Amino acid sequence: MRQPVTKPQKAAYFIFRITLGIAFVTFGANKIFIQGPGNFAEFMMGRFGELLPEFLLIPFVWTLPFAELILGLFLILGLFSMITLSVTGFLIASLTFGAVLSGDPATTANNLIYAIITFFLLWNVNANSWSVDTKIGRTYELPRETEFRSINRNDSSGCLVRYYLSVLLHRQTKF
Repeated sequence: MRQPVTKPQKAAYFIFRITLGIAFVTFGANKIFIQGPGNFAEFMMGRFGELLPEFLLIPFVWTLPFAELILGLFLILGLFSMITLSVTGFLIASLTFGAVLSGDPATTANNLIYAIITFFLLWNVNANSWSVDTKIGRTYELPRETEFRSINRNDSSGCLVRYYLSVLLHRQTKF
């Protein structure tokens, strides 16, 4: 049985979440407003053009700055936290893949730190009390064991998929 989340844990989660959000907003805003999306895309095409196919690289480099900015804003606000953190984790994984592919150990190490932070936030999303999600009644509590039993009762095919979807999409709205 889980222990209730304390105020210091809520505060720590909040500070960690907004810090990651500020980093992502800064990364995205720098690429959009200072470097310019075209210059950033050109730089990335020069760096990875021979390592990755263009049909994958072009959409990625043009959407990355905007994705970083939007994900950062959502992290700061605590909006759609479970989905935002999941997408952030996949984005960090793809950036880590690029860093490894280009042979850049320093960037790989930095990305792994961001991955650990994202993992921690996602793992402890039930401490996400100071957020827009909480204000609008969206919670990310795990289904009770009885709910899990009802999900996989009499059906072994896909029960884990349904369980994880129920955890991901579990939402309680207050009216």
